[in-house]
Amino acid sequence: MPIKDLSENVRIPRLGKIHLGTRHPEKGYPIKADHFVFPPEHSDYTKLVELYGEQPKELKILIPVEDEEVWSSQYYKSYNLTYGLVCKGDGEMAMRMVDVKTKELPDAKKPGTVTMLEMPCPGRNCPDYKSKKCHEVMNLRFILPEVPGLGVWQIDTGSKNSILNINSCAKVIKRAFGRVSMIPLSLTFEPIQVNNPETGKKQTVYVLNLRTDVTLAQLADAAREQSKMFMLEAPDFEHEFELEVEKDIDELWGEKAKEVDTTTGEITEKAKPKLKATKPEPKQEQETPPNQPQQVLHPEKEEAEGNASDEAWKTLAAKLNAARDNGMIDGSNVVSKLKELGSTVRNNKPKEMYQSLSEDGKVAFKDWAEQL
Repeated sequence: MPIKDLSENVRIPRLGKIHLGTRHPEKGYPIKADHFVFPPEHSDYTKLVELYGEQPKELKILIPVEDEEVWSSQYYKSYNLTYGLVCKGDGEMAMRMVDVKTKELPDAKKPGTVTMLEMPCPGRNCPDYKSKKCHEVMNLRFILPEVPGLGVWQIDTGSKNSILNINSCAKVIKRAFGRVSMIPLSLTFEPIQVNNPETGKKQTVYVLNLRTDVTLAQLADAAREQSKMFMLEAPDFEHEFELEVEKDIDELWGEKAKEVDTTTGEITEKAKPKLKATKPEPKQEQETPPNQPQQVLHPEKEEAEGNASDEAWKTLAAKLNAARDNGMIDGSNVVSKLKELGSTVRNNKPKEMYQSLSEDGKVAFKDWAEQL
């Protein structure tokens, strides 16, 4: 039995993080970069540099899933050195770490018990946001298909322009193709000119973008080919299907089946398909005394029943024709139904229709009756 609230949860493994800057070697404060920064301590660092160079500004990526919460989660977040993430909100509600007694953010200098408390999130009106203790953060997760490993890489950004660019590009891609996952894309780090909100002067900043250097038609073809790499080949049921058709014909019409020439419409007899190598038991024929006439008790009644059965077949034939035109249908007990009609109808129409349908390959032959 699965473990509730555990077995059904799936987490994509993170292979590593790629940075958008470095830290000062002595003082430790962050320094912005104009390229992607690979972690030198990572085991695949040599492979990353070999593929993309030491200062790449473009990465070939795949988005792993459709769920935006998984591949591009975006929240207001607040951190401190002692407890790490202490508040996470979406502008309406937030989960905040607080001291149990004071209901305030925990103080490292004052030991106490902490808990996570749900509360309203004022977003940009929050005092922590105004004091730059809280800011927007996007955790962008993606696959580097050329790098070994089963999992995703992550880039964190607090740039509002980068967040807007990624969201906008993803919407365009999804509108064009119906999905964003497993489509070959380029993640770029590009310079743009923006106005500094504090000084009003223009300055150059680097932002993330999703790009492609091919047309939408070429990208659609590439997306289909990429998807095939992650799909198992479907089994071939054609041989088994043909055997089932032969079994049905054998069960319905006995020793001989009729073959319909699709060009001329001519019906010819052919030998019953041999499905098994087993030798059937010989049938014992009942001898009929010579010169004994066939007895017909009620010819008028037989004629009426024959006409009624012909009408029943016409109704069934119309439905079978509709089934053949519309495609696959399901039901049950068609064998017994056709046997019943075949025993009364005075022509071979059921057999011919069944075989014609089997050649077209459009009908599940043992599954008609409920639909008829």
